[in-house]
Amino acid sequence: MSRWPLGLLFVGVSLIAGTHAATAVTRTVYFTATDSRGIYVDDLRPADLVVRDGGQVREILRVGPSQDRLKVSMVFDDSLSPDDVVRRAAGTMVERLQDSADVALYLVGNGAAKILDFTSNTALFRQALNGIPRRSPGGGNLVEALYLVIGETRRLEGRRAVVLLTTEIPQRSSVTANGVLDQLRDTGAVLYVATLASTRTADAPTPEMAHIEVMEEVERDRVLNDGPKQSGGLRFSLLNMEAFPPAFDRIRGELQHQTSVTYAIPDGAKTDGRLSIVSTRKGVTIRGPRQLPKI
Repeated sequence: MSRWPLGLLFVGVSLIAGTHAATAVTRTVYFTATDSRGIYVDDLRPADLVVRDGGQVREILRVGPSQDRLKVSMVFDDSLSPDDVVRRAAGTMVERLQDSADVALYLVGNGAAKILDFTSNTALFRQALNGIPRRSPGGGNLVEALYLVIGETRRLEGRRAVVLLTTEIPQRSSVTANGVLDQLRDTGAVLYVATLASTRTADAPTPEMAHIEVMEEVERDRVLNDGPKQSGGLRFSLLNMEAFPPAFDRIRGELQHQTSVTYAIPDGAKTDGRLSIVSTRKGVTIRGPRQLPKI
């Protein structure tokens, strides 16, 4: 098990840069496409898409189902204390992804601990997952821990995803939401969040701490809401543990049906990284990253 210290102040879709005909910069990003019935669309061609990077339409070089192996960081917040339903659902997701993905397991709270490094071995994953304590201490620093986990994906190549499982209990934060959002932008990771509603109430802050408590809660909510939107992921707000298996299945479907698009930016051109991918095919909806690094 590896740990990182907390206390830093500073985060789908994988981003790959290259050259095209020695006169252009190429970028490859990943997205999911669905039709009006919610069925995944896997046969898009360049003529079916319009890509704008920095507000400018870019030349599309190739489009197709992603063949790159996926790296999934599955992150359990220790405030969740997953029961058997959640553990079985997580194991099933890993089993169904093993031909196309490697999964790492993290436990976050007052720290960020990697319980298991990336593997496609379902038995090892289930063993590590079952070792997570059945407790719910809460009071952690989720935003900072997530910043560290996402930062770890910088060393990875290809597609990267972070799946966060947590509660909606307010927590303190010493890292701003912008730090996490910047990590998502720079690493190209896509964030999926499943939160469990809680009837537990946080301790009332003192008058001197009220402003700080409110700001920390705002930063956490921004990460959970804006992180998936910016990176091309999803957030699920769940009422009970039994809702986790369908959420896991939806996330698995999203990851298994990612499409990659590679496009060119002319040599010397500047971009602020704002990204828009839309389909000209009727009824097709695209969900992908909205912000890439500047050039």
